Amino acid sequence: MSLLDNLPHTAIAQVRTRTTGELGGSIDSFSTVFSGRACWQQAAGDTEIAEYAKRGIQITDKVYFVADPGVNEEYQLVIDGKTYDVRSFAERDASVGMGIVWRVMIDRHTTED
Repeated sequence: MSLLDNLPHTAIAQVRTRTTGELGGSIDSFSTVFSGRACWQQAAGDTEIAEYAKRGIQITDKVYFVADPGVNEEYQLVIDGKTYDVRSFAERDASVGMGIVWRVMIDRHTTED
């Protein structure tokens, strides 16, 4: 059994819907697109953080899936109870050395415990 058959984390994907409130401000609501999807989340490396920072994008972590999760910047991921904003489209990544996986760069919510 390979690591890709037994990924250590579980993700919930929620898509953001933005509406206008009574006073004209934006109100975000989230609906679940998938839940219980196996993934592998880990801290982003210094090089990756610097590369995204050059584009004005803050990232803290990356997450790998065995199939394209179909998420983009309108989504948030809840991984093992912690919430992350998606900061990139899912990209194919073969660098893990175990086959093709899909990598998504994410940013941890700092307002949570």
